[in-house]
Amino acid sequence: MTSRLDPITGPDQAWWRTSRRRVFYDAHTPDWTDPHQRGNVPDTAFPVLSQARPEHDLAVLADAGADSVVLFAKCQYGNAYYPTEVGRPHAALAGRDLFGEQLAAAHANGLRVIAYFSNMWDVAAAGEHPDWALRPLASRGSTGRWPALCLLSGYRQRALDQVREIARRYPVDGLWSDILTAGPCVCPRCQAAFQAEYGRDLPADRDDEAWPDLVHFWQRILRDYLAEQRAVLRAERPHAALVPNFYATTFVDAVLGLSTAHLDAADLGSSEGYTDWHGLGFPSFAAEYIRAGVLDRPAEVLVSRFVHTWDFTLRSPAQLRFEAFTVAAHGTAVTVDDQPYATGAIEPEVYRRLAEVFDRIAQRSPWLDDAEPVRYAAVWAGQRSRELESRLGGPESPSIGEQSAQFPPGERRDAPSDLAAAVTGSYRALVESHLPVGFVDERPGSLARLAGYRVLVLPDVLALDEPEIDAIDGFVRAGGGLVVTGPVAVRDPRGRPRPGSALADLLGVDFGAPSPATYPYLRFTDDELRAELGDRPLPHYGRIAELTRLAPDVRVLARRTDPVLETDKVTYWHNNQPAPGPTSDRPVIVERAVGAGRIVVSAARLGNNHARLGHGDYRDLLGALVRRAAGDAPPVEVLGTHRATELVLARRGMHLVAHLVTGNPVTRLDVYGAQQPAAIEDIASVAALRLALPADTTAAARVVDGHTVPLELHRDGQGRVQVELRDLDDWETVVVTGEGR
Repeated sequence: MTSRLDPITGPDQAWWRTSRRRVFYDAHTPDWTDPHQRGNVPDTAFPVLSQARPEHDLAVLADAGADSVVLFAKCQYGNAYYPTEVGRPHAALAGRDLFGEQLAAAHANGLRVIAYFSNMWDVAAAGEHPDWALRPLASRGSTGRWPALCLLSGYRQRALDQVREIARRYPVDGLWSDILTAGPCVCPRCQAAFQAEYGRDLPADRDDEAWPDLVHFWQRILRDYLAEQRAVLRAERPHAALVPNFYATTFVDAVLGLSTAHLDAADLGSSEGYTDWHGLGFPSFAAEYIRAGVLDRPAEVLVSRFVHTWDFTLRSPAQLRFEAFTVAAHGTAVTVDDQPYATGAIEPEVYRRLAEVFDRIAQRSPWLDDAEPVRYAAVWAGQRSRELESRLGGPESPSIGEQSAQFPPGERRDAPSDLAAAVTGSYRALVESHLPVGFVDERPGSLARLAGYRVLVLPDVLALDEPEIDAIDGFVRAGGGLVVTGPVAVRDPRGRPRPGSALADLLGVDFGAPSPATYPYLRFTDDELRAELGDRPLPHYGRIAELTRLAPDVRVLARRTDPVLETDKVTYWHNNQPAPGPTSDRPVIVERAVGAGRIVVSAARLGNNHARLGHGDYRDLLGALVRRAAGDAPPVEVLGTHRATELVLARRGMHLVAHLVTGNPVTRLDVYGAQQPAAIEDIASVAALRLALPADTTAAARVVDGHTVPLELHRDGQGRVQVELRDLDDWETVVVTGEGR
C-alpha cells in the first residue's frame, strides 16, 4: 500500500489539508422490524427517521460554518440509509434514499461528504448469518453489546460489495471506515489460517510466547482488508479519500489489531479525542498522535457535543471552544460529533453554539494553512512498544476490550511495561512545561523526521531494532539530545530479556535489577537541578532499576534514597508511603556527552509518575531534563507558570506562529460512587502573559478578529525579546517576524 497518491487520480490533498470544520452526523438507528435489533422496545410504531429534513438540516450545518460532513450510508446495526441491493435497507425509510438526499443537499450547500461505513459491527448481518460471527478470544471476553463479524468469513465480500455499491451510486468525497478493533477472532476459519501460517494453534493468553504472532496475524488481516477496501473505493471514485478510524492510540491493546502501518492506507488520518473518555488533555494528545501517524498528511480529531458521549446532553460553549480550539491549533481538522434525535431531527442549539466556534477557526485559517509544526521535543511512541505492553503489561494492565480505553489508575505499577502512563505522562509533562512536543516511531518515514527535533524522549521503550538504534545514535552524535526514562532496549521484539541494553554503548550505562524498595526516593546531587527543583527527596511510585557499568565520562545528577522500611502486612509506616531513610550512593539520573549531543538517562520512570500521581515535581523534572539535553530553549517561551495554557508553535513562511489555548476546569468534588467528570463552564480569561521571542525578532502581532494588531517589543537583561499580552481569552495567536527567517 502507498500513502501518497498521484494527484491526478487521488484525493484533493490540498483541499483536505485546509478543511478544518466538520460535523460527524452520528446517526446509528435500530430497525425494529429486524428481530435481531428489536429488543425491549415499548412502542415499535415510534416514527424513527420521520423528521429528517435533508435540505433544511444540511443548510443549518453550512450556515454554522461547517465545510464538510460525515453522513451515514451504513450503521453499526447493519442498516443502510439508501435502497441497497447488497445489505439491509432501514425499513423505516420505506424505500426512501435518505443518504442520497442528504448528500445532494450537502453538495448543494458547498459541503464535502464522507460516507460512514461500519465494518465489523453489523447486528443485522450477525443475526442473519451466525456462521459469520467473530468468536472472541476467551481472555478478551465479550466484544461488548455489538455482535462482531469475522473478516475471514463470507461477510468480508458482502462488506466490500456494499462499499462498491455506495461509491458507484453516489459522488462521495470520502469513506469513513469504522470498527476495525473488534478482534482478534478465534473461530475455526481463523484457527486454520493461523495454523497454516505459524504451524501451531492460536495462543489463548498473553502469557503464551506466541502472543506476538497473534498480534501480527490480526494486524495482517486488517491490513489486507483495508487494502481491498481502498482499492474498491478508488476503482469507483478515484478522488474519494479513505478515512479509517484510527482508534489505536497507545492505551488500546495491540492485539485488537490496528497499528501505525495501517495508516499507510489512510488519505486522512482520524482519531477520536473525547474528553469524557480520557480527560481535558486528550484532544491535544490525539491531535499530535494522529498527525505523527499519518506523517503530517491531512488529519482530523473528533470532539463531542455531548457531556457524556452520545447521551443527548450539550457541552457548554466554553468547553466546545476549548476542545475545538486545541485541535485546530495543532493543525488538524475539528470534527464535532453530533447525533440526531430518534426522529432524525437535529438539535438546533448545537449549531447555534458551533457557529461561533467555527467562525473563530475560520478567522485563524490564514495562520493555520501551510503551517509546519516547530519540532523541539519528540516522544517515542512506537508500535513495538504497544505490542510489548500487550504481553508484559502485567495483571494491572487494562482488560482487553472496551474497557481498555480507560486511563491507568493513580497507583504504582511494577510490571515491566507501563506504556500508557509513560507516554501520556511524558506528553502532558512537556505540554505543561510549554515545550513543543510531537511523536516519532520506528517506521522509516517517521525516523527520517528525527533530525528536525532538538531532543528525543524514550519512555518505557523496552525494545529497539538495529535501524532504530542506528538512527538514534546518529541523531545524538549530530547534536541531538536524548532523554531516557526507565530501562530502554532491554528486551528483544518478542519481549524476551536481553543480557544488557542494546543502547548501553551509547548511553554509557546499563540497567540492572530493580531496587529492593517498592517506594524509593530521588535526591538531586547536581547543583543546577537542586537550584531549579529543590533539595528535598522526591518520592517515586514503583521500583527503580539499578544503573550499572557506568562509563568514566558519565556524570551523576541524582541518587536513590531508600525508605526506612518496606511495607508488608505487618510492617508499615502509618497508612502511606514510608518516609525516606539514609541517602545511598546508587545513581538514578546520569548524563553524558556523545559527539555533539547530550544524553540524560533516568532509571526512574518520570512520565509514569506524573501520569499516575499528577505530581508537578515530575513534570518540572522531566521538563528540566529535556531542556538540559536539548542544549537550548524553544524559539518561543511562556514566562511564568500558566499551566492551564498550552503553547503550540508552528512556522509559516517567514513567520513563527504561537497559539495559546487556555481552559479553566471547574472545581470538582470526587467521592466514591459520585465521581464528577472534568468540565469547563467559563471561557478562560488571563489578565496578562509574557512571551520570550527569538533574538532576531523584528515584529510581533496579536491576531484579533482575523486581523493582526502590532505588539510592543521589549528586551530583558539577558538580551531576549519579550512581548506582553493583556486580557487574553481561550485562544490567542501571536505572529512573530524575524530577520532572514
